[in-house]
Amino acid sequence: MLKNIPAGTVVIKEGEEHTDMYKILSGNVELYSGYGTEQEAILGIKSKDDYFGTMGLFSGGKPAIYTVVAYSDLLVMEITNADLEDFIINNHVDVLKILRNMADSMYNLKFAMNLYMDDLMKEQDKQKLNGFNSYLSKQIAKYDAGFVTGGNRSLPPIVSFRA
Repeated sequence: MLKNIPAGTVVIKEGEEHTDMYKILSGNVELYSGYGTEQEAILGIKSKDDYFGTMGLFSGGKPAIYTVVAYSDLLVMEITNADLEDFIINNHVDVLKILRNMADSMYNLKFAMNLYMDDLMKEQDKQKLNGFNSYLSKQIAKYDAGFVTGGNRSLPPIVSFRA
């Protein structure tokens, strides 16, 4: 479905559940963390032929990890869960682009986390770091277990840090 969205509109709000994905046909959006707070930081800008909202659609509506604001008037194609199968069949090139973008994002996140943990290791006691690693892994596994397995079993940690 095509949608017109006026400039300045908050399309997706950080922390809120969102299940739709959008392809920008014209216009631009800005991605923010902490939008409207003292910690506001712009994460990026997306424009024609870019997608946003992919995590909400593919994760079944988990809370958004950033806010998306229309920088200019937008024309977007909205893809809902009901549209997803037809979208995949008819837009295989775009699906490959989305998958590559998600893989790049995961790699960049892991790289950034390793750099951060390396900095912490230089400044903190290894025992405290090991405790944090264990706690974080359990929290991530608990969060993923509810989504992936319906809560039937625990998953192995998906993030590990060198200690």
